Amino acid sequence: MILIADSGSSKTDWRLIDKEVISQYSCIGLNPDFVDEAIVASELNKIFGLVNKETISEIYFYGSGCSSESRNAIITKGIKNIFPAAAIHVYHDLLGAARAACGKNRGVAGILGTGSNCCLFDGDQVIQEFRSGGYILSDEGGGVDIGKRILKAFIEGRMDKDLKERFLKRYKTNVDDILECMYKKPFANKYIANFSRFAYHNRENTFISEILQSSFRAYFKNMITRYDDYQNLPLNLTGSIAFYYQEVIRKVAQEFNVKVGNILENPISGLTLYHTNLGAE
Repeated sequence: MILIADSGSSKTDWRLIDKEVISQYSCIGLNPDFVDEAIVASELNKIFGLVNKETISEIYFYGSGCSSESRNAIITKGIKNIFPAAAIHVYHDLLGAARAACGKNRGVAGILGTGSNCCLFDGDQVIQEFRSGGYILSDEGGGVDIGKRILKAFIEGRMDKDLKERFLKRYKTNVDDILECMYKKPFANKYIANFSRFAYHNRENTFISEILQSSFRAYFKNMITRYDDYQNLPLNLTGSIAFYYQEVIRKVAQEFNVKVGNILENPISGLTLYHTNLGAE
């Protein structure tokens, strides 16, 4: 049997594959920046307590924060405590997104969720990527970027009366509270990204539509167009922002002469296909 995981900072999706039978599991996010080996083992023991551990031959774990040997070792050791007989492979979530969305095909792969990222994929491995400055400096097109644009418009009084009333009715907040949450409380990125939902519910509004298009244009301009031959390669995306705003993204992509291919809300479905129908390595 094969076990596959796609892990973010808040949630991990698992698929247990036994020939043609696929079982689904989930647990907390297992980002090695926030959890240790003991927590990894404890979470796996909770959800796989009734599974015969000796029957698991391969485990493929794609996770946020899994970007170095030391971080990956935390995940590997935690998994090994529960599945001692399995061969364990730990990879960064960007490779997971690429394999999920592109399959075995060459292309540009991107993540548009709370944050954003992208890479050049050769059908097996990531062959080029650029460092990101995170939610303060980068993450164009992601939930944080859209949320920042919404909050900026509210704080600076750029919303019309109707839109402002909708905002206040939904969030029941004020400028002082927003500034305190952004600058004095933890997890500011998640707080800011939450306001991207306001854009979705009001996406037909002209002002909001312009915010969305501007955010996605920045993603294409600052990330996608940095890759050689980007106009001749399909752009395949994963993430909630990519999925729910795909109509706007495809429209902006046309401005950059980019062909958008697959858009997946969650990588786990594509990873399941990759490791079953197409082979892993």
